[in-house]
Amino acid sequence: MKHGQPRISKKLPAEPYTQWEVGVESPSSACGPATMAALAEYWNTHLGADFIRGKGHFPSKAAHINYIYSHHGGRSWGMSVRRFTKGLKNYIHSVILPKDQQKLLITTFNDFEVYKTEIDAGRPVAVKFDKWFRLRWRGEFTYDYHWVLGIGYEGFEDGERATLIVHDNGVRYKDGRVTLGKERRIPYFANKDIITMVGLDIADASR
Repeated sequence: MKHGQPRISKKLPAEPYTQWEVGVESPSSACGPATMAALAEYWNTHLGADFIRGKGHFPSKAAHINYIYSHHGGRSWGMSVRRFTKGLKNYIHSVILPKDQQKLLITTFNDFEVYKTEIDAGRPVAVKFDKWFRLRWRGEFTYDYHWVLGIGYEGFEDGERATLIVHDNGVRYKDGRVTLGKERRIPYFANKDIITMVGLDIADASR
């Protein structure tokens, strides 16, 4: 890092979801559906896409998560990136009629600069950590296998100390205690080898 290099940061006002919320039917494998629900809620609330069903369409956040789990890709072993992108597309298209009037763009990538561009544009990013299918079994990472919602970043303009600000979807401890979803800061380059990012953009949604 060069002397005097300015810090950069941005954070979006996304609402956290918790996969361990009371009422979630399959909490241990609900991080993908919880992330998808939080992403949908942000587009509904902050990006003018009120045609996307957010939490107001459901009795509770738990019901929102359960619906996505049951209908859009949830599995007991977790949600793959392919199932996440397919489920997200189907979830949005299920309430857009006709489909061809909305230009839906879902992209997958693993690049901090692209991630930063999405956040700067006001769009949260789904982030998956997966050391098992990336064959990094012995690596030490923030998560072994988990989905979170990327809501911001920190670092320096030269790229050093690139940090993801995410909502972690909550934590359950061995003693049974649960903490609700909260912000967490995660070093990007220490986890880069097992990360996949999913970006969402919808043309013509008022912002």
